[in-house]
Amino acid sequence: MVGQFIERRCERRIPLPGGIPARVLSPRGEVHDAVCFDLSVGGMALRTNYVPSAEEILAVQLEQPGGVHGMPARPLRVRLEVRRCLGLEGGTWRCELGGRIVEVLS
Repeated sequence: MVGQFIERRCERRIPLPGGIPARVLSPRGEVHDAVCFDLSVGGMALRTNYVPSAEEILAVQLEQPGGVHGMPARPLRVRLEVRRCLGLEGGTWRCELGGRIVEVLS
């Protein structure tokens, strides 16, 4: 099938227009700002200035919008295995990465 994209993901993806603020913790303990722009049960896509290696495991924390009765919602914390990383040019972020959630921490 030339010219057609075949979706291989099993989970529904939720695009996040404008993105959700996130933090990436590298295996060396460095904290980097990020923004999550796509989320599913099994993975997520981020833009960040941290450039990971293939299959690197990152700790990621997403701020969750909303909350109950004025109380902020607890952040989503996961361990993410990097599956792809694309360089970005001429913007706020250095790379776009996609990963598979291997563990939900909270």
